[in-house]
Amino acid sequence: MRPGFQEVVHSAFDIERLAGPLCAVGGWTRTELPDAPPKQFTAWHVPEGCTRIEQCLLHAPNDERGPLRIVVFHGAEQRVMRSSQHLWDSGGHFDVDIYSDDADATYAKLQRHGWTAFHDSADYGFGELQVREVIIIGPDGFVIGLIERRAPPLDWPEGLGAMTRQFNSSQVVRDYDASAAFYRDILGWSPLFEVVADGEGEPSQILGLPLPHAAPVERRVGIWHPEGSNDGSVELIQCAGIRARDFSELAVAPNIGLLALRFPVEDAAALAAQIVERGWPLYTPPMRLDIAPYGPATLFSVRTPDGAILEFFQLG
Repeated sequence: MRPGFQEVVHSAFDIERLAGPLCAVGGWTRTELPDAPPKQFTAWHVPEGCTRIEQCLLHAPNDERGPLRIVVFHGAEQRVMRSSQHLWDSGGHFDVDIYSDDADATYAKLQRHGWTAFHDSADYGFGELQVREVIIIGPDGFVIGLIERRAPPLDWPEGLGAMTRQFNSSQVVRDYDASAAFYRDILGWSPLFEVVADGEGEPSQILGLPLPHAAPVERRVGIWHPEGSNDGSVELIQCAGIRARDFSELAVAPNIGLLALRFPVEDAAALAAQIVERGWPLYTPPMRLDIAPYGPATLFSVRTPDGAILEFFQLG
């Protein structure tokens, strides 16, 4: 079983509007799924009035890992989770990270479908890591950190192409220390790295911070994972000292945006009990349901200090 998230769940107004460009530009493949079962309504705390949860699954070329599940809640009142957002606004899930062999060319193709970005592509690095990145804004609150790795070389057996699978997901947080403590002390995860950046250099530009006002802004960044790697990981970002909005309360179903990360585990009930013993409440207690296309599962969920939903499921 691969640690890290198995899939990303995104709530959209319309499946085709989001899936079409990802398939056309990224070469992703689409798998049609049956509607989510009634127990999924319970697991996501869907309010009365919702009549149907339509869904499909998108995979990057030649890769069964890290798919995107797009869901549409029919008959429900909805708001956009991170409406008219700035990157430094906190709450919920912010984006998914995807590698590309040519970030500029891929972004140009997505622009033809009406997608835009917080800022044009920019080069930056942490130590020996050097990348070019653009943070792209798609429809229905879908945001991609599209990354072209410059150094060191990236070993990606499936090949990069225009868009790989989702390998990381970012959360903009109010308090980095509090969020890091949740992942370390409650979930038992480890950091791949943690850095503090300031000054006018990157990544201030891709974060949309206007120069020279970016100089005094401290950016705290850390990548967390069950085994301290960068495959199915969570990135925490805090822009300290900026007065920002917080969208935590809106980061729930049936609202529009990145809804949840799903992590496979060996024993869902045991992990849920451990999290409660460590003093953190469950959002959804362990329950049995079918998750297409995987089959029967035991699933539970928690919400982070900034309202992001993490789901843990055990197949069988």
